[in-house]
Amino acid sequence: MNTQDSFSYASEQLRSLPAHVTLLILHPDFHGQHRLFAPVLADLDTTTIFLTVPSPNYPFEAFLADLRDALQAQLNVEPPKLPKSAEDAASTIARFLKPYGRVTLIIDAYDSTQRDEAAPFIAALARQIPDGSRIMLSARELPMDLLEHEELQGRIALLPTNADKMMLDYAQSGRKTVLEVRALGPGRVLINGRLVEHWDGVLPRTLFFYFVDRGMTTRDEIFQTFWPNLSTREATNVFHVTKRKISEILGTDLTVYWSGFYRISPELDLHYDVVKFAESVQNAAVAPDEEAIAMLQTAIELYHGPFLSTMDQTWVLDRRGELAMTYAEALTGLARIYKTHDVKVNALGYYLRAAATSPQREDLARSIMELYRELERPRAALETYDRLERELKTTLNVSPSPQTMELASIIRKSL
Repeated sequence: MNTQDSFSYASEQLRSLPAHVTLLILHPDFHGQHRLFAPVLADLDTTTIFLTVPSPNYPFEAFLADLRDALQAQLNVEPPKLPKSAEDAASTIARFLKPYGRVTLIIDAYDSTQRDEAAPFIAALARQIPDGSRIMLSARELPMDLLEHEELQGRIALLPTNADKMMLDYAQSGRKTVLEVRALGPGRVLINGRLVEHWDGVLPRTLFFYFVDRGMTTRDEIFQTFWPNLSTREATNVFHVTKRKISEILGTDLTVYWSGFYRISPELDLHYDVVKFAESVQNAAVAPDEEAIAMLQTAIELYHGPFLSTMDQTWVLDRRGELAMTYAEALTGLARIYKTHDVKVNALGYYLRAAATSPQREDLARSIMELYRELERPRAALETYDRLERELKTTLNVSPSPQTMELASIIRKSL
């Protein structure tokens, strides 16, 4: 079954980049950054220079010295001394590299540089190297100073980009404010590509995620969720103060009030991982198997952990349970498809992951036991039964169903 994984998708985007893109930034949320170095390093028609920034907040002067050493070691020729000025150093390197034709400079861990000095150098070099040559940066956060650089527009690309997987293309400027919200995991918010790090307390952050997750809600629902024991007047005061803080933190209004509901402002281009996750699982249920696999894999990639794992409010815990069940369904759906196509090992792997999320589900345990039996691993099948039996006894004080007990008995007799 030829489904396209994230790496092949990224490789295809890399190959299709036009020659005038001279600065390529690998998306921080793409976990295969280093794998993408391989096809570049293996390109015999390109001269490649590789440099890793060794430590955080690395001085620009030391960075230039390391770059010069890399040029000398990897090209086996003495490069000129580099001026301390970012613009002049970029001009010197561009002239030095010109005889080598198509060149790719890979800079790993770029975010460890002192970027207030490194960014002007990278921008100047990207402007001066010829079409076909390229600078490739890997980093753990988006270098928005480069992505928003006016003189780099048209010469810069972020790769890979896939809105369905929350890898947004910040190299393409738009009119709306981009709000990127990841609630599957500890919770992370980016406004126009910049991480929101300071929330001025727990309440503004919690109310922000509540608004985003609900999409549309009434004042009464908000008050009942957050301040059930306060009077309406007291709750109103706290609510408006908190909502104003959220606007100040984001630099824009999160919600608008219309027809009795608070809604996400239409001025925002909202990308919410929970919505994309749920839609992928729902759409997979009615899609052909090949498409369903891709959708379910996208959903699984989006699930970076339990919903808002750092929060413990009642509404969060309820939502966390719902989404954990949806995650288990995504894993189970993939397992069923692979089992239908007789790809037993893949099916078993996804069933095991689903069972780890929902250890009380007997249907998952039986599917695992049956696959182990088909793979001629009866003892592993019985170990699965024993784990289920202990789990049900400990948590619910019940025994497995007769159907599950009968399957275990049949397997036990085969030993």
